[in-house]
Amino acid sequence: MMQQLANFIVDHDPMMVLQRTHDTVRYIRWAWNKDHADLIDEDGLRLFLCDEHRGDLTEEQKVFARRCRDEMRSVYEEMCVRLLQHEIMLERGMVPDVSTYRSVFCTEGGDAPWMLDQAG
Repeated sequence: MMQQLANFIVDHDPMMVLQRTHDTVRYIRWAWNKDHADLIDEDGLRLFLCDEHRGDLTEEQKVFARRCRDEMRSVYEEMCVRLLQHEIMLERGMVPDVSTYRSVFCTEGGDAPWMLDQAG
């Protein structure tokens, strides 16, 4: 349900769609170009992401682009959910600031001032 809501939010905000598309193109180009000698065409990729019948990509590049596009959609879903969670918890006074929120929910970053298994 939250992922559907997150997609709805992004899909209905033209600036968010633009940002997600821009990020997706950058991610796909980086991921493809690091492992392939034949670079993926940025213009062809943008056309393909807007309309899968357009853009001059090989079949292998199309499959790759679809997978990476879906990964970025998932990233944006999680980003929206985390952002909503953060804002609601701040509003309700459940966490005093962003640093505390990050220490509880983003411990993989390594900057947590305390560990959950050691908390009181």
